[in-house]
Amino acid sequence: MSLITKKQICSAGKTFLFGGIIGSSMLIPGVSGGTMAIILGIYDRLVNSVGNIFKETKRALIFLGITAAGGMLGLIFFSSVMLDIVKKYPVFSMYFFIGAILGSIPMLVKKSGISEGKWYNVFFALLGIVGLFLLRQLPEGNNIQSSPFMLFICGIIIAAAMVLPGISTSHILLILGMYEIVWGGLKNAAPDFWIFLGSGAAIGTFLTAKLADKAMKKYPCQTYMIIIGFVMTSVYDIFPSDFIAEQIPFYLILAGSGFLGVSMLSKHGMN
Repeated sequence: MSLITKKQICSAGKTFLFGGIIGSSMLIPGVSGGTMAIILGIYDRLVNSVGNIFKETKRALIFLGITAAGGMLGLIFFSSVMLDIVKKYPVFSMYFFIGAILGSIPMLVKKSGISEGKWYNVFFALLGIVGLFLLRQLPEGNNIQSSPFMLFICGIIIAAAMVLPGISTSHILLILGMYEIVWGGLKNAAPDFWIFLGSGAAIGTFLTAKLADKAMKKYPCQTYMIIIGFVMTSVYDIFPSDFIAEQIPFYLILAGSGFLGVSMLSKHGMN
């Protein structure tokens, strides 16, 4: 077995694992699949693969297929485990997530190129913060029917939340009144559920990632600053309202562990 083949196998395994982590985090309130992709260092490659799917079809489809397979496995089998951990240890887990999210920001700042004298683009970060904060204020919906059309729309929303960092899939589904319906469908796995939800997810992924890829190539600094705004808002969204003063040092250790872990991960990247 050649060295190149070993590297390809290792890369595929890492991609599958990262996809599983992204999928397992999708139903945690306040956590975005897109933010998790940034934390894991595969966001750019994910968006670029969709954007170049017709130019580098084989390479893009292999990467997206492996990521999607891992994401689906994580969503079906491990999201409930993640939810249980968050429910049992809400404050501890959220501080770890906060540290991990903050650990991804230096990488985004570097990619934005704002250090090259483009400080006026900080405005776009503020724009991202305000836009996502307003989205958080929308009331949760009630009694929306689980029609094929709504499942299709939810598929698009799930895909958009996975591609766009800071947008929580669970929060959007709660706004639509579809959270319990989608979660129940994942557990029961009815064929028609997967057809309509999957169709919406496929179309939503392509459209959202295509738009993001074009924006990152044409307006890199502004796009990354908006993403930073999204990511910073997600920290506010998951910040625990309850905490025990005596355990603050432990909270800081957890946040620091998340920050350092992501910082080290971002240095190595996917390659």
